[in-house]
Amino acid sequence: MRIIIAGAGKVGYMVAKNFMAHNDVTIIDKNEGAIKKIEENLDVMAICGDIENPHTYLSVDTDIDLFIAVTDSDEVNLVSALIIDKIAHVEKKIVRLKNNFFADELVSERLGINHFVIPSFEAAQPFKYIVDFPHARNVKSFEYTKALLISVKIPEDFKSAIISTFIHELNDKIVVAGIERDGQFYVPTQSDMINANDLIYFYAYPSAVKDLQFSIHDSDEQTQEIRNCVIFGADTLGLEIAKVLIKKDLNIQIVDKDLKKCEKANMLLKDKVTVIKSTYDSDHMLEDNAAIPDILIVASGNDEYNITKCMEAKYNKIKKVITINNDIAYSKLMRNLNLEVVRGEKINAYYSILEKIESSKILIKRQFCGGDGMMMLKKIFPESSLIGKTFDLPDKIENNGNFYIQRDNEILPFTNSTEFQKNDLLVLFTKKENSELISKWLHQNL
Repeated sequence: MRIIIAGAGKVGYMVAKNFMAHNDVTIIDKNEGAIKKIEENLDVMAICGDIENPHTYLSVDTDIDLFIAVTDSDEVNLVSALIIDKIAHVEKKIVRLKNNFFADELVSERLGINHFVIPSFEAAQPFKYIVDFPHARNVKSFEYTKALLISVKIPEDFKSAIISTFIHELNDKIVVAGIERDGQFYVPTQSDMINANDLIYFYAYPSAVKDLQFSIHDSDEQTQEIRNCVIFGADTLGLEIAKVLIKKDLNIQIVDKDLKKCEKANMLLKDKVTVIKSTYDSDHMLEDNAAIPDILIVASGNDEYNITKCMEAKYNKIKKVITINNDIAYSKLMRNLNLEVVRGEKINAYYSILEKIESSKILIKRQFCGGDGMMMLKKIFPESSLIGKTFDLPDKIENNGNFYIQRDNEILPFTNSTEFQKNDLLVLFTKKENSELISKWLHQNL
């Protein structure tokens, strides 16, 4: 593909790095330092110029497969999406936004934008599940289904169990999508074990997700209730998280040392939360036992700071502590430190862009476990020619992933004798390194 990326910050850099091996990538930014870093480290064409100036694009190809605007300015991204049409024919456009006000159907139609990416809004969505599923570390939802992908840390006192036995005790209503053990991710078979300290990715409907906590946690954790929440950080993401949690009727405090951010939080959230100007210090929350929060969310833009504050909070016995991960380089470290991690805005933007590029009308793709795992979904629509047909999975495909059919609120193993029915959902889990092989086969055969 011929790809133009407007913006050479962290997101633009990561996207360019991901696609440079097999694509013709051009990246544009007026920041000379950012362009120099690109030139020194990536095999792409780097142009130093104003993204809002049409003359900047005169050296690019006039036939472009993909235009991605990822600067920190909504206005610049939208203007660049308009300008590129004057220079080249563009097959597909993806635009990153901070404010979902601009994510309007009229705007997308007039500017020919195929996808908007709104990282702060998208990164806040997993928090809507923390009240219902306090045992989960992270929760992902998907198109076409109410089933959820959740990650759960298995406690130290858990007695090892064979996966097939474990899920049978839950009436076969859950799927083990992946396991991270000792820093390594893999997609297990039914005969593999669930061990203490594993990070397990389960796929199930919400009712089964609730039942799951009784199989892996002791009685104290089973009855854990989340009522009081403290959010460190009044940046955009902190405010979006608060908006989500307000709907869950929690008692929420937002703490930030920046007075202007606190004033903005008070104005936007309309006194529905308590905003405190303070240095980020978890110790003050322990001076009065009644004030100890049920959950602490550390949402600053500095990963090293987030890690430090989460470790302090865990030491101070705050039951549930969640850190925001801003830099992909810290993702595995955070999980290895046994921290509960949710993607921040920049990482969310990166993965969201990749998933929108790699997904199609035929196949939806979603990454998990820090990008080591891949989930794919294919909807069998009423007009599909696959209805009533069966498919044999070649060994090279079957051995590199786990396949399931969702039908009538059940998740069933896919076999070579499974006939597709109207509104079925084919779901599979694999390692990211095997996803291209499986994706190609699915596109060719389904």
